[in-house]
Amino acid sequence: MSAFSLVGEVWLRPGKDDALRRRHPWVYRGALARPLPQSLGPVAVFSASGDYLGVGLPSSSSGSLALRMVCFAPEPWEPSTLHQRLQGAWRLRKRLRIVSEAWRLLHAEGDGVPGLVADVYGRYLVFELYEPLWELYLQLLAEVAMSLTGARHVLLRRTYREGVEVVKGDLPREPVSVREHRWRLLADLAAGQKTGLFLDQRDNRWLVCRNSRGTRLLNLFAYTGGFAVAALLGGAETVLNVESSGRALALAQQTYVANGLPVREGEFLQGDAFTVCRRLAAKGEQFDWVVVDPPAFVKGPGQETRGLSGYRDVNLQALKLLRRGGMLLTCSCSARITVEQLEGALLAAALDAGREVRVLERRGAGPDHPVSLFCPETRHLKALWCAVL
Repeated sequence: MSAFSLVGEVWLRPGKDDALRRRHPWVYRGALARPLPQSLGPVAVFSASGDYLGVGLPSSSSGSLALRMVCFAPEPWEPSTLHQRLQGAWRLRKRLRIVSEAWRLLHAEGDGVPGLVADVYGRYLVFELYEPLWELYLQLLAEVAMSLTGARHVLLRRTYREGVEVVKGDLPREPVSVREHRWRLLADLAAGQKTGLFLDQRDNRWLVCRNSRGTRLLNLFAYTGGFAVAALLGGAETVLNVESSGRALALAQQTYVANGLPVREGEFLQGDAFTVCRRLAAKGEQFDWVVVDPPAFVKGPGQETRGLSGYRDVNLQALKLLRRGGMLLTCSCSARITVEQLEGALLAAALDAGREVRVLERRGAGPDHPVSLFCPETRHLKALWCAVL
């Protein structure tokens, strides 16, 4: 049986088809009139009145999400459909003229492949799967993507299982060096976060580079030092990196070396960003730039209040450390937090700190991370570039 053969039908309850008719790709369990088929594979989806709505892939999680739609009627679900999605994604990236050897080829719902991403790192291609059913299509995906990108090695990472699997070629023994704008970044494809780097921050690293000359920058949640090397190569005088992971800090130091930058022991602090900020403030430290790029503080339903408190607190600490006229880049990668909520947390922090904050730009991920107009909930990265008086 082909991976594209339908294994059953799903019928929706009355009144639960409006979202699908607006091409929203998620179907929740509460919308189902009957349980999902036991067989693993794509299913046809029908409204309560019998209208064919499209094809969905059942979700493996025990949460509220039941299906991710891979096509809407009358489009068929067949190999040529998936092939065309990849070709369309490739053509779009070619037109974007991305200044980097590392970029996103497939961005889940934004490219019509919900639950699947694929990133290019030079000759390496890394798939990250959020749903096991995408494994049915992995060989086709790899073959087409390799022919389009010229990649020689294909790796597979899964959000639901530890480790990295080699699909084609070899697993790199060392971090892979990729050029981005004026600098080189080291991607740990075997054990790094996400697929190796946070490619969505590329344009924001360039922003920091262009506005850092002569400044002292505090890089919170530094990971492997991407913002730091961008700032230093843009003319920053010093950067203080704060990161809880010793492994990430070690890779940040290697990234400095790869860019011909001196590694000074006092510029890499391992520790909790909240604690370090309070210690720096107690010592009277001041910075011209602060970058706040934390991990997601909200990872599931019911965590919003606590997460927003975290965003308020970390921005409060950042504001206390900024000189008058300084700049702040504060970010949230929590999908459940809107840019308006992030601004609200920053507003609360500004009032507590007694600082005037002016938002210069609302920013987000680079254009190789497109967001479907039909599914705005997938806009994960929100960033505010601010002037602080």
